[in-house]
Amino acid sequence: MDIIGLRPLIETACRHLLSEQDRDPYSLTYGCFDRRYWAWKLVDFPEATFQRNVYPSAWMAGRAGQTTKDAEMWTSTALAGLSYAARIQHPDGSFDQAFPHEHSFGATAFLLHSLLSAYQIVSASCSQEAKTSIETGLRRAADFLGRADETHGHIANHVAGAVLALLLSAELFAEPGYKARGMVLLDRLLKHQSSEGWFLEYEGADPGYQTLCLYYLAQVYGLHPDARLKDALARSIDFLAWFVHPDGTFGGEYGCRRTAVYYPGGVALLSGEFSLARSMDRFMLAALLKGQTVTPADVDMGNLAPLLSNYITALEVDRNEEKPPAPPLPWEVEDHGRDFKDAGLFVRAKGDYYAIVGGSNGGVLKIFDRKKRALLWNDGGFVGKTATGDYLTTQVTDVSRPCRATAEEIQISTPFYVMRRSAPRPIQFVLLRVLNLTAMRWIRFGNWIKTRLVKRLITGKRATALDLIRTIRFEKEHVIIHDVVRSHAPMALAWLEFGRPFVAIHMASARYFENASSAGSGWPARSISVETLRRDSFVESEVVI
Repeated sequence: MDIIGLRPLIETACRHLLSEQDRDPYSLTYGCFDRRYWAWKLVDFPEATFQRNVYPSAWMAGRAGQTTKDAEMWTSTALAGLSYAARIQHPDGSFDQAFPHEHSFGATAFLLHSLLSAYQIVSASCSQEAKTSIETGLRRAADFLGRADETHGHIANHVAGAVLALLLSAELFAEPGYKARGMVLLDRLLKHQSSEGWFLEYEGADPGYQTLCLYYLAQVYGLHPDARLKDALARSIDFLAWFVHPDGTFGGEYGCRRTAVYYPGGVALLSGEFSLARSMDRFMLAALLKGQTVTPADVDMGNLAPLLSNYITALEVDRNEEKPPAPPLPWEVEDHGRDFKDAGLFVRAKGDYYAIVGGSNGGVLKIFDRKKRALLWNDGGFVGKTATGDYLTTQVTDVSRPCRATAEEIQISTPFYVMRRSAPRPIQFVLLRVLNLTAMRWIRFGNWIKTRLVKRLITGKRATALDLIRTIRFEKEHVIIHDVVRSHAPMALAWLEFGRPFVAIHMASARYFENASSAGSGWPARSISVETLRRDSFVESEVVI
C-alpha cells in the first residue's frame, strides 16, 4: 500500500495553515488561526477550535528531512498558536466555538487533545515562562472537563475526545484524578453504544462521525487496553464496514448527522489488531489518495484540523505486511445483507448492486454498481413545497419509525415533516450577541439556549397531514422503488419530488464535495403529480433501478 502518497496531501494542507494563522508578531492576534477574525474582521470573536491546527504545525516542525529554517518556522507557528489559545481561554478552563461565553465542553475536549499533542512535540523549544503559561492553560482545560458535562445532547465523538484529552493530561501531569474522570466518561460512552456497534450521535447512528469517535477511542485503547473497550471497538468496526461504498465514498445522508467524511486515523491504528479494520484501511486509503472521498482539500477550516490529524496518524501507523490476508468488505460479498434495526439502517447486496437504506431518515436510498464501482441511485427522500411557500420532507431522523424488513423487501412508513430551512439574519445575531454578553454568561442558561437551538435546527420535528409508504424490492437484477403518498387533510402543494441527494437539517459537517458522481446537481428529481394527490388523496410512483 502506497501510504507515502499521504505525505504530499498533508504537507499541502499544512502549507495552507500558514495563510490561515496570523503570523505577524506585532499583531494583537498573533497566533490566531481564524482568518475571518484577524484578517477579514467579519466575525466578532475567534473560534477557539481553529487552534487545533497547532498539532499539524508541530508535527511539521518535528518531521525528518527538513532544513533548520523550516523546522524553526513550524515551531514558531505551533508556539504562537499555543500561546494564543491560552489568551482566549476562559478562567474556568473552557473555550468558545459557536458564540462568545459559550464555555463549550466539546470544543474544550477537542482543543485540549490537540494542544497537548502539539506541546509534547515543541516543549523543548519553549522558554520556562512559556512552559508555565501553556501548562497552566492545559491544566485548567483538564479541570473544566473534570467537572463539566455536555447538556444539549449525547454526542459520542465529543465524549470520546474528552476521554482521550483527560487520559493524556493524566500522563503529562501525573494527575490520577484526570484519569478517573476519563474512565467515568468512557463508561458512560460505552453504555450508550448499541449492541449493533454504533455510538449515539444526537438521535441515532452516523457512520461518518463514528470514524472520528473511533479515532479518539483507538488512542484511548492504546493508553488503556482493557477487554471491554476492545469488544466495543470490534463491534464499531463491524458496523462501520457496511458503510464503505464501492465507489470509495463513505456514509452520507442515511446517517443521523448526514456526514460523508471518513476519518482514517482510528481505523489505521486498529488495523494491526482487527482484520476487518485492515480491509477498511486498505480500501479507503486507496480511495482518498485517488480523491474519491472527502479529503483535506475539500473541507473548510472547521474540519481541517481533525481530518489532517487523522491523515498524520494514518501515515505514521506501522503496517505489518506479514499479517494474515484481510477479509472482504461487505460490499465485495455477493447476495447477503445486514439489518441494523435499532439504527434504522439496512444493507442489501445482490447480483451487481449494493444498496443502503436509511429507514430512520424516511427512506433515504443509495444504490451502487459493485462491478463498475459507481453510484447508480442517490435519493435523499421526498421534498415538497406548499402554495404558501413552506417546504416539506420525509428526511427526518426517527429511529423508532416503523420499518418492515425481509431479505427481498423493505417497507418504511413515515409522515412528511416541515423542513427546517434557515439562514442567519442580522437581527438574529444582534439578539444572540445581547444574550451572549448578558444572560448567557451564566453557563446553565447558555446551555439551555444551546439545547433550544439544537432542537430548532437539528432534532425538532413537526409532522404534517401528508405521509409516505415506501416499499423497496430487491430482485436479482433490479431494485424497485414503489412509493405511495397519502394526504389526510386538504393540502395545497405547488410541487412534490424525490430522487436526488439533499440534507434536511442543519449540519455544518455535511455536504462536502465527495466526487462527481455524488454531486446533487447530477441527479434530476422525479416529480409526483400534485394534481392527482389533490384529487384522489393519494398518488403512486414506481422506479426501477
